Amino acid sequence: MDHLTLLEQAEDQLVRVIHGIDESELELPTNCPPWTVRRLASHALKNQLFWGGSAGDQQLMPLEEAMTAVPYDGDLAPIASDIAARVLALWRGDEVMTTDHDTPFGRLPGPVVIDFAIIDAAAHAWDLSASLGRAIEFPAETIPALSDVVAATCTEHAIELGLVKPPTDPPADATDTERLMALAGRAVPR
Repeated sequence: MDHLTLLEQAEDQLVRVIHGIDESELELPTNCPPWTVRRLASHALKNQLFWGGSAGDQQLMPLEEAMTAVPYDGDLAPIASDIAARVLALWRGDEVMTTDHDTPFGRLPGPVVIDFAIIDAAAHAWDLSASLGRAIEFPAETIPALSDVVAATCTEHAIELGLVKPPTDPPADATDTERLMALAGRAVPR
């Protein structure tokens, strides 16, 4: 599965999860304490702007603002739809996948940078849905490609920079999605 297709699927999942959040759930706690659902969703969307901006050699979102989960006000659904459309358009731009881009890791090629956008969208879609008691499962056909993305992005260096958390131990009966999320530093409910 190519990078752009995988990103499109991850973005779609993130948008669907955010569209499914009821207004009464926005201030609930998440698996990323002390963040609320609103703050975690805002963080996920702002991270997509950060990585999409990196791909388009634009600063759409300062990393500091994305990482501190400054919340968006109002209904998050239209914001999510707009951001997903904007960043996917940037990723589809001419030569984005064949050029190097500035990142917190230095200049990296497009296929490496897009992996961060992919894992960020997929993991935060899972975080939000799991925090609300309705954890999603990634489609079976995406698991091998997502496994490669997790291996490429959830590294010691990324942990040192604070971009990802250290791996956790999933329960023995964990699904493939839960195993991936544990490798990406998520605590999987037992």
